[in-house]
Amino acid sequence: MRSCWVKPFCLVLAGALLLSPVGWWGASVAKAATSIEHSPPVADTVLSAGNIHKTIGTYGFEQGNSDGWKPRGTYTQIASVTEAAYGGTHSLKATARTEAWNGAELDVKSLLQPDVEYEISGYVKLDGHSAVPSMVKLTVEQQPTGGTTTWKMVAQTETADTSWIKLQGKYTFTGGMDALKLYVESSNPAQAYYVDEVEITQVSKTPTEPANGIVSGFEDGTAQGWVSRMGAETVQVSNADARTGSYSLLTTGRQKTYAGPKLDVTATMQKGSRYMVSAWVKLAPGEQPAKVRLSIQRDHQGDSAYETVVGDTATTTGGWMHLSGTYTLAHDADTVSMYLETAEGTPSFYMDDFELSLVPPLAIEKDIPSLHGLYGGQFSIGTAIEAFQTEGAYGELVQKHFNSVVAGNAMKPISLQPSEGQFHWEEADQIVQFARQHGLEIRFHTLVWHNQTGDWMFKDKNGQPMTPTAENKKLLLDRLETHIRAVAVRYKNVITDWDVVNEVIDPDQPDGMRRSKWYQITGTDYIEKAFRVTREAAGPNARLFINDYNTHEPKKRDFLYNLVRDLLAKGVPIDGVGHQSHIRLEFPAISEIEQSIEKFASLGLDNQITELDMGLYSNDTDRYETIPESMLVRQAHRYRALFDMFSRQQNHIRNVTIWGTDDGNTWLSTFPIARLDKPLLFDERLKAKYAYWALADPSKVPPLPAGNNQ
Repeated sequence: MRSCWVKPFCLVLAGALLLSPVGWWGASVAKAATSIEHSPPVADTVLSAGNIHKTIGTYGFEQGNSDGWKPRGTYTQIASVTEAAYGGTHSLKATARTEAWNGAELDVKSLLQPDVEYEISGYVKLDGHSAVPSMVKLTVEQQPTGGTTTWKMVAQTETADTSWIKLQGKYTFTGGMDALKLYVESSNPAQAYYVDEVEITQVSKTPTEPANGIVSGFEDGTAQGWVSRMGAETVQVSNADARTGSYSLLTTGRQKTYAGPKLDVTATMQKGSRYMVSAWVKLAPGEQPAKVRLSIQRDHQGDSAYETVVGDTATTTGGWMHLSGTYTLAHDADTVSMYLETAEGTPSFYMDDFELSLVPPLAIEKDIPSLHGLYGGQFSIGTAIEAFQTEGAYGELVQKHFNSVVAGNAMKPISLQPSEGQFHWEEADQIVQFARQHGLEIRFHTLVWHNQTGDWMFKDKNGQPMTPTAENKKLLLDRLETHIRAVAVRYKNVITDWDVVNEVIDPDQPDGMRRSKWYQITGTDYIEKAFRVTREAAGPNARLFINDYNTHEPKKRDFLYNLVRDLLAKGVPIDGVGHQSHIRLEFPAISEIEQSIEKFASLGLDNQITELDMGLYSNDTDRYETIPESMLVRQAHRYRALFDMFSRQQNHIRNVTIWGTDDGNTWLSTFPIARLDKPLLFDERLKAKYAYWALADPSKVPPLPAGNNQ
């Protein structure tokens, strides 16, 4: 599977933060230590079903800075200090207070949402005994839009000594706010204090009704919220051209391809909801033809992620071009904005008739046969999901049709450990919790990959890119082991099938090995190390897989076969081969896939189909506005033939996983180009396609079109 989100000039996977408070979930960002006992096995704790417990922010001040807190009061000073700490080695000290309300404050406006309940807690310690008890409080200053400032007390307690005290309480607000500031105050203005381990946790569901959509026609003569994205370009209403009415939005003076008009849609879009997006564009007079696309920027806790909503669309000065697509907000975000950019060049362009609208709620078909039930006793049927798909109609679809799940992105290296020692477990934990609650098997994808792995992994001790030295080899293998042990210990009792290494073969190399950074620094030692460490950490019952794509191609298949054979001869614990199986309507031949399964089975290995989908295009350039029904019929017959082969090979196949729940959530909507594709068994409305019925009841599928012989 290819990478999904792009940070400027580098690949990232922005992990949304969603977790539970105690037990195996751990903290929102777990600091790795030399020992990893802080991450207990999953099966040793009790899951809390149905509770919302989402960490919004934690502040331990362990980095030696204020973690975004600021002094409150004219003379107040704050600093991260080591002279006292409740947890770790640092706390935040507030000194030079002259008023009771002076101290340390945190701007929480971007963190909190209206009509949502939060639990806010923290530890406070006075700097020295006091003859008169002090009343210490956690308070939120509220500045309602168009209203009068108010102060809402969250928690309070009285103390006179220097022991750490805990403040904890619930907080919610309604309506729009221009400012929300959380602060610690003390009734004794002359006394300094320490604060530590502040945590903000969401404890009620986010309201499910998203705000109304957005329509920008610019007929009032204003930009209607659209602004310059980079600041250098000019974004203004123009009456020189318009698709409808008299006005459009003109962007000129662009200096970067990603510079253009931007609209903040944070208040409109909600996590887990799906939206229709539409805009019309036209190049300004005198510009050369260009490709324009519509993109999304998500900002969360200091990181930005970028996604294409509508791909590169050829645009000229001769007419208005329609950019239309759908988008699901799948991850937590502090702010979300939509913008227009170009693939190359910086032409000026008009935009008109922008629309953003909520797609009606989804519902599954409850009276059709369960997909996994059709193959009971043969192999399990899995699907790839994101954390948001554990809820609502997506969650219902998964429960009904699949008895196995895999995280599409949440368990990849950069998602779990985006920077060294900082583990983000939230989305992975949510998927594991969902699977356990509903009795689903879990596949792990993936421990080691050349892609979607943090750049830090391949930096030397001085922060420079690694070169092939003995010192760097040891450092890289040590980091690999630390990552694997942290992950495997956490999930060893609930995940049995592990993609240990992913995509190590390149048939264009003389020895067949991909020249990844892993290979450049360690040769093939990283592969052996990964399997041996995973066996030790995950235990003897774990099934360990080497996973790759295009395993049907004879040359690539043979390179992979020889590698696995040689590793097995050295005693490396490999239990199976994962065949990604990203196939297309026209190729490969099903017989090639079957030959590959049989070849690896001859080594005594399990085979799993790990990322199955069937793209409808035969090349990387075509694009349909509407998929012809004849293609969907052909797809259905090919799916039937494929699963018939899987059934023949059931003694050699333990699991078949489909890479996505539905056509509305497929990586093929943006790869290899942005285009409409329908590669899965259920459509974007979660309705069964011909492809599903080919497996459940072939009589419901029309015959192959004339001239086609599947």
